[in-house]
Amino acid sequence: MKTAGVIGAMCALSVLLAACGDPIQSVEYYKEHEAERHAVLEKCKADPDLIAKDANCRNAGSAQARSAGNINATEPKSWGVNDL
Repeated sequence: MKTAGVIGAMCALSVLLAACGDPIQSVEYYKEHEAERHAVLEKCKADPDLIAKDANCRNAGSAQARSAGNINATEPKSWGVNDL
């Protein structure tokens, strides 16, 4: 019974610690906050595993690509039968 209490306390502590991580910022946020975007990208470059695990790494990378003018918005194409 004592062991179950210890395991329960450890589980509760791990959930609380997991909730204390960095807040997830949007792509738009990183497009508007260049200094923070560069700081996150440097952290992600230092640990390549973070790219797959951390949403902030992905969002900062997407913001970097979009702010560099690499992605242009285009009009949607119509692929109807009459267009061929």
